[in-house]
Amino acid sequence: MNAERPPHNFGPPPFPPPYPAPGQFPQPPASYPKRTSGTTSFGRCLLASLVWVGVTLVISFAALGPPSSGRALGQVLGGMLIPLLLAALTTWLFFRRKHTAFWILAITALPAFVILVFLVTAARLAGQQ
Repeated sequence: MNAERPPHNFGPPPFPPPYPAPGQFPQPPASYPKRTSGTTSFGRCLLASLVWVGVTLVISFAALGPPSSGRALGQVLGGMLIPLLLAALTTWLFFRRKHTAFWILAITALPAFVILVFLVTAARLAGQQ
């Protein structure tokens, strides 16, 4: 029997261990996004609200067809401009001090956008009579 090596040691394992060695953790990939600040910008909230403008246009075009003229399209888009900006502002006021995922911003902007579209549309219809 060999006195230097115990009988249960059969040499190094044929494969590396499934975990990194202590103190050697893998580096994140180069394309990993770096957060520059811990806050949510107004631009991200504006884009999250802009998602709902697109959804509204797709639904209205599917239900009513395309607008009859460029002026009608401009009126539709212009009617959604104020709700877009105000929904982005309310979303930004809620999340301005912490970094939030985009999908949470988009879901949070939905109720404000829908309520503001209804209010702006009601105000426009009340002003026509």
